[in-house]
Amino acid sequence: MLNGLEFDNTDDGFSWQEPDFVLSYLVSSLVNLGGAPLGITLMVNGSILTGTLMSEREYLETLTAMLQSQIRTSLSGLSPEERKMAENAFDLTELTEDFYPDVDEAEDDSVEDEPLGPGMTTIKFIHLKDPIVVSPQPAIGFGEGLLPVMRIRLSMVNGWMLGTSVPGFSDMPDDNGIRH
Repeated sequence: MLNGLEFDNTDDGFSWQEPDFVLSYLVSSLVNLGGAPLGITLMVNGSILTGTLMSEREYLETLTAMLQSQIRTSLSGLSPEERKMAENAFDLTELTEDFYPDVDEAEDDSVEDEPLGPGMTTIKFIHLKDPIVVSPQPAIGFGEGLLPVMRIRLSMVNGWMLGTSVPGFSDMPDDNGIRH
């Protein structure tokens, strides 16, 4: 007992570190499975980030394309066969953590054993396209970077809201029109 407050000792005390199941569900079903980009603002360890959620597959394809481009540029002295082997070594498109019925059900018939029911898994990461660090000031955009996507551990998100939030920042990319 602490100042008249009683705490439940049966809880392991780590539930506050678990990712938000609602955000996990939205990302898994709408973004990863449905492929729908979604504007979002995240609070991550005292910083406010905003951008567009992108699917895990799109993130892995973008990362793979960037790495393979670097290989083509850096290893231009290799034979075409050696360069192709090097590019294939950095094909990350199959490294998905989410459940994709079009692929996973064909490979595994045990979908009933999944922790959240058929078709649902616990994801650990979300992917933000054209991220902008809004706070602390000044705002920093990464749209012109070599890889303008960010991978964020879902358990590190302290809070979130749908829609991008960029007060006073007029240089936010507007080519996709996503402002949900």
